[in-house]
Amino acid sequence: MKRFRLLLCALLFCAFTRHISAQVPQVIHYEGRVAVSGNAFTGSGSFKFALVSANGSSTYWSNDGTSNNGSQPNNAVTIGVTNGLFNVMLGDTALANMTAISSGVFANSDVRLRIWFNDASHGFQQMTPDQRLASVGYAMTAANANTANSVPDGSITSAKLSGTAVTSANLSSGAALANLQASGQIGVPSGGIILSTSSSAANLLNAGYQMVGSIPGTSTPPPSGGPEGWTQSANNGAPSSRHGHTAVWTGSEMIIYGGLNANYLNDGARYNPGNQTWSAIAANASLEPRQYHTAVWTGSKMIVWGGYDNGTYLNDGGLYDPAANSWSSVTTSGAPSVRDAQVAIWTGSEMIIWGGYNNNTGHYLGDGARYNPGNNSWTAMATVNAPVARYFHTAVWTGTEMIVWGGSNGDNAFLNTGARYNPANNTWTAISTTGAPSARYYQAAVWTGTEMIIWGGYNASGYLNTGARYNPSNNTWTALPTANAPGARFGQSWVWTGTDMIIWGGYNFGSLDDGGRYNASSNTWTPLVTTGQPSARNWHSAVWTGSEMLVFGGVYNSTTFYNQTFSYSMGTTGGGSGGSTSTLYLYLKP
Repeated sequence: MKRFRLLLCALLFCAFTRHISAQVPQVIHYEGRVAVSGNAFTGSGSFKFALVSANGSSTYWSNDGTSNNGSQPNNAVTIGVTNGLFNVMLGDTALANMTAISSGVFANSDVRLRIWFNDASHGFQQMTPDQRLASVGYAMTAANANTANSVPDGSITSAKLSGTAVTSANLSSGAALANLQASGQIGVPSGGIILSTSSSAANLLNAGYQMVGSIPGTSTPPPSGGPEGWTQSANNGAPSSRHGHTAVWTGSEMIIYGGLNANYLNDGARYNPGNQTWSAIAANASLEPRQYHTAVWTGSKMIVWGGYDNGTYLNDGGLYDPAANSWSSVTTSGAPSVRDAQVAIWTGSEMIIWGGYNNNTGHYLGDGARYNPGNNSWTAMATVNAPVARYFHTAVWTGTEMIVWGGSNGDNAFLNTGARYNPANNTWTAISTTGAPSARYYQAAVWTGTEMIIWGGYNASGYLNTGARYNPSNNTWTALPTANAPGARFGQSWVWTGTDMIIWGGYNFGSLDDGGRYNASSNTWTPLVTTGQPSARNWHSAVWTGSEMLVFGGVYNSTTFYNQTFSYSMGTTGGGSGGSTSTLYLYLKP
């Protein structure tokens, strides 16, 4: 099931010109709306664009020029999304990773826009269907006076208009355009009029447009329909208690797998928050029980890999297809060596595994590989400039790179180093340590769309409640505030909502039952509501559904394990009713 839905798309161009060949800009304005799991997305989204043929087999243009035969471009364009709405100037070279569009693209009879979107949590997904561009895009061809499709200046005369056409003879003198302009009632831009839902649309401003007015909209209901807080779900068919398991969000269900209670586990289940019911997933006898493994969601399957089973380190895995409720194996040919406590991210086409630990050889690991489920094959990763070996580190996917940070490679050998891995060219680039958080492992890490946020963890000094934001565009760190931040901890859960990082639970000389949410825009912490919260625990799991955080399992002490499910809703600002008002803003290009 697709997580992302393109709900609305529109091309808005109004050009008032007398000399169109000199005035049509070589850009296409595109507006759309994107939803994640049926909920309007808000935040910084990563987008990739390509203009393709009707059947998608040919690429005429892509945002970074790397797409071939309809394939996904390598590099993304970062665009702000508000209540699901976004807009972009395709072909505007002022934007990072955006190449110009040649007018020759529209010599093709059928041109369609293909879009990939990444909400920073689920990897890139291709939106469907491709959007066919109508005649607006072909105005660029008309701008070329050397093409057969161009309209020479002055060639359209009154003789070529129908008898019902509105001409100057049908207008009163007061309605004449020149009179309106002279009285200051209307401006006639060379680039057209654009309506946007953003009053600070950077793409438009960079293209030379100016916001000159607004049209008030109507009020919309609040995103969650209620106040912020916790709700315990019914335990309808929940799997056995456990901790150290994995959890992924499919777009409609949470899937948990493996973990440990009195025994290591190789079972799992799917949870549907819509009806608060669990259903067991098909058994896979070929997969050994495991803990400290990794799992990623590809858009259609969950990939489980590696981990630890009561003295045995693993390098096998499986792909679970919830649509068919069946498993298929992950080849071990070319796979990384056995390990646990590695990191795994999904790029949109591959799973990347890196780092970890294998006590059988006493080795912390500094290698990895990329797994392609399409052809069930592994590709080794470069080791030149790779970070030093480590385990219980973190990794995020930016849309083009994996960023690895922190971890440990021995007793009291905690790390505050990291690097960025680019799978397109199989290279590593070290990241700055200036201003970086103190060395640690078991920390939380999220990707906001523009920055990686690190928080919490443990080092030789003890438990931590500090952190920082890393901006890869300028290779710099910015410290997080500590005011109102949760207490120091590790073993916590964390999710990114699109606007906030939510931290809950964990351990600090005892299990914890509190948390907080950090808002990246305001650079502030807000404590989580405690009414109805789960009991204290650590090594539980959490996923973000698009509207709420789902928490499952965990351990209180070495003998008390949980299989409860709780949801935490962000509610509305101030916990009240209301919502937001959508306003259209008018932009003109002088």
